[in-house]
Amino acid sequence: MSMTRREAARAVAATAGSVSLAGLTLGASPASAAVQGRGSTSEKNSRKKPGPLVRHTGKGATGYEVTFRYYAPTAKRVQLKGEWYFERPSELAERLTGPDHLVQTQGLLPRQWQPGDVPAAHPNSTSPLWPVVDMAKGRDGVWTYTTPLPGGVYTYGFFVDAQADSTTTTGQLPDPGKPAWNVTDGVADGRAVDRSQIYVPSDPEFNGADHSWQGPTRGKRGKLRHVTYASPGHVVPADTNYLVVYTPPGYDPKRTKPYPALYLSHGGGEDEMGWSTQGDLADIMDNLINSGEVQPMVVVMPNATGYASSAADQQEHRTDLIDRVFPWVEEHYNVSSSAADRAYTGLSAGGMRTVFLLLHNTEQFGYYGIMSAGLPPGTTFTEAQVTAMKQASVYLGCGWQDPINAGFSTLHRGPFRAVRDLTEAGVHVQTDFIDGGHSWHVWRILLKDFLTRVAFLPPTAASVTWGA
Repeated sequence: MSMTRREAARAVAATAGSVSLAGLTLGASPASAAVQGRGSTSEKNSRKKPGPLVRHTGKGATGYEVTFRYYAPTAKRVQLKGEWYFERPSELAERLTGPDHLVQTQGLLPRQWQPGDVPAAHPNSTSPLWPVVDMAKGRDGVWTYTTPLPGGVYTYGFFVDAQADSTTTTGQLPDPGKPAWNVTDGVADGRAVDRSQIYVPSDPEFNGADHSWQGPTRGKRGKLRHVTYASPGHVVPADTNYLVVYTPPGYDPKRTKPYPALYLSHGGGEDEMGWSTQGDLADIMDNLINSGEVQPMVVVMPNATGYASSAADQQEHRTDLIDRVFPWVEEHYNVSSSAADRAYTGLSAGGMRTVFLLLHNTEQFGYYGIMSAGLPPGTTFTEAQVTAMKQASVYLGCGWQDPINAGFSTLHRGPFRAVRDLTEAGVHVQTDFIDGGHSWHVWRILLKDFLTRVAFLPPTAASVTWGA
C-alpha cells in the first residue's frame, strides 16, 4: 500500500528517532552527535541542559515545529534570537540589489512561511538583523518558546536578564543543550562561540526545499580538530595562530594517494570557528562525501584575523597561509602539495581574501570560489594575471538580494560587476546567484555548489578552437 507524502514524512521521523532531553535533533544518533559536539547530557543534568525539541506536526505552516528551552530558574527575563526572518522573492518589486537601490525584504515570520520563501535579515542588511522574542517561564525553571520552522539549519542564541533587540548579539549565550563541537564539559578547545545551531527536517507535504544534506548523516562521520601553529609576528594570539581542520569519514593518514585540501575562509567579525559552527561544515561534508557527490578531502579553516597589519590586500594573511599553514598542514595531514589539489573559497571578507589570492597568488590554488564579494575598486588586470587566472577554475556566487551587490566604495564593486569584469578579460567564471541575502543560508548552498560543480573537477570551459 502506498503512503501519502505526510505519512512518508512521519515514517522518516519515526525511523530517525525522537528528540531527547539532551537536545538531539531528528536524524541524529548519539554517536554522530558526539562527533559534532552534540553529545547527550546525563539524566542528572537534563533539566539544566534541556536543549531544543524538534517535532513533526504535519500542520501549517511548515509541518515541523521547534520548542527552544533554557534553564534559568532565577532569571527575570529570557529572550531568544533566531535567524528566521524570511523573504518571499516572488513578491519582491526588484530581485537584484543594485548600485541605486537596496532590495527591501518583507521580514516574514515563520508562521507566515510559504514554499519558496528563504531566510533573509530584516531590514535587509549585512548585519545580523534577526527577530528577538520573549520566552515563557515554567514552574521547573525552564523557559520555552515554540515556533514552526521549515527545513534547514538555523542559528540561535539566548539573552538572560538583558534588553536584547534584533540589532545586537552582545551578551548572547549559546544553548547549553546544544554546545559547539569544540566544547567538552563546558570547556571550549579554542574560541567559545556565543550561539548554537538547530537542524529541522523538511516535510514534503508542505513543499519545502530538501536540505537534508545539511543534517546529520546516516553514514560515517568525519572529524573536526582545533589546532595551534607557530605564526611569528601574529599579534592576537602572539606569535601563534589557529586552524580548524576537518578530516573526512574513513580518513587514512597512510593512503597512497594524498587527499586534496580545501581552504575555507570565514567572514568579517568571525574566525576559524565560523564555518564549523554556523556554516555546518562537518554535516555538509559528511553528506556530500558519503553520497559520492564529492571525493573525500581535508578542509582547513584558518583564522584570518589578529595580524599586525590591516592592509587592504590581506598580504600578511596570504604570506602566513603560504609560508606557514601549507607546510604545517602537509606535515600533519596526508594532503597533496600540488596546487592542482588545493582549492580556496570564503564568504564576504573571506570572499575578498579569495579575490586577493586569485589576483596575486594565482599559482597556489587550482580552484577559487568567491562568495559574496567582488573585485576591489579600480582593479585592472595585467596580461600575466589574465594568463594565470585562465589556468584556474573560478567560481562566483551570491544572494540576489545581498546588499553587497551594490558594491562598497572602499572594499569592492560588487559580485555582479566582478563577473562582468572577469568575463570581459577572458577569464571563464562559473556562477550561481540564488535568492537570499548576506546570510549563512546562502553560503551553505554556495559551498555545496562550489564543491559539486567546480572544486577538484576538470575545467568546463570549451577551447576557442572548437568547431574550427
